[in-house]
Amino acid sequence: MAPATSAKMSEDKGGISARVEIEEVESPTVQARQAIGVFDSGSGGMVAAAHLSRILGDAKENLSVIFFGDTANLPYGKKTQEQVAALSDAIISRLAPSCPVIGIACNTASASWARFGKVGKGEGWPHVFSVIQIAAELAYERARTLLEPKSKRRRKTIGVLGTELTAQIQSHAEKIVECHRGALSRAIGHELPLVPYAFAEGGIAPQLAAGVIDYERTPHVAVLREDEPGPGGTTRAGIRHWEPPQDLPHGVEIVARDAQKLVAAVDVTHILDSEGNVKPQWRQRVEEYLTQVSSEMVRRKATALILGCTHFEYFERDFAKLLPTLAARNGIICPSGALACRLLDAFDEYLDEHPLRPITGESRSYFAFSGERPPEETLKSLRLEQIVLAEHL
Repeated sequence: MAPATSAKMSEDKGGISARVEIEEVESPTVQARQAIGVFDSGSGGMVAAAHLSRILGDAKENLSVIFFGDTANLPYGKKTQEQVAALSDAIISRLAPSCPVIGIACNTASASWARFGKVGKGEGWPHVFSVIQIAAELAYERARTLLEPKSKRRRKTIGVLGTELTAQIQSHAEKIVECHRGALSRAIGHELPLVPYAFAEGGIAPQLAAGVIDYERTPHVAVLREDEPGPGGTTRAGIRHWEPPQDLPHGVEIVARDAQKLVAAVDVTHILDSEGNVKPQWRQRVEEYLTQVSSEMVRRKATALILGCTHFEYFERDFAKLLPTLAARNGIICPSGALACRLLDAFDEYLDEHPLRPITGESRSYFAFSGERPPEETLKSLRLEQIVLAEHL
């Protein structure tokens, strides 16, 4: 291993010092199965890794975090699902020897890996967790149920901002629909059929063959997807032939929109300062873009908004200013913290199965990248006391 080098960076802004110690090593020094892994196509997933590092530090747990940013292949949002799944499989294979628990912080990778990925789907370790599943669960739980004046039916409307590919395949919508189906199934006492519908002459019609169920009388969850100009669309799911209890909505509506420009703003243009705020010269342009997006969510009466790319969490404060009611109701879903907690819970499960294990000397936060590293400002915005940059995994 090459000799390690270290440097300290500090910046004083109005008496507040942002200080982080940066160390560079050739590769992480981690014993087998002694770390939790997180990966992303760029730098957004570092937010989840930073959450993990802070939690482990508070708990005095001797467990390392390894983050891998596949910056050599970004943007994932412009690739096919098969290409992204293959990249994800390769990264999981590289992390697995050190990490029995791995989180896919990239929403595009989560969706593509769920469909076409092969590595990490067996019964053994590693256990791989998708940020999309966690975001969907949070959004369904937090979204308010509103009564539609005309139909007198209760509905939750959830907005999703994602990369071009995430918006196109509407992967969050699938998971939210499953949450809705699960809630209704528990209430009725059996699993409800999930039936795709599409527009036809005279209205909408089921797309399953006639005779599968009695569509005119059997309770079922009907799902209708509408593609719209550009990447994105709206997915609706509602219950038919059954009246759910008052504490449950009849249906959900998921509005997916492409916000690829925000990904490029973090990873390519580097518009954030050392505090994680938008640099003054970019603030107006970003605010205009976010205002346009948030206006549609207000018009569609969304009561929860998923920031469906971890890069967008750098703009959480900007969304909160534009959507104060949603922010006050905890309706802006930033799933990185929840992903970090889910990964820690999973590692505890691993320890239950493997109680005898070597203990590492210290807990460290490793950050490795396949291509260009993010600028120092982005690293400092994570607000960690120490970061170890690894040249290779």
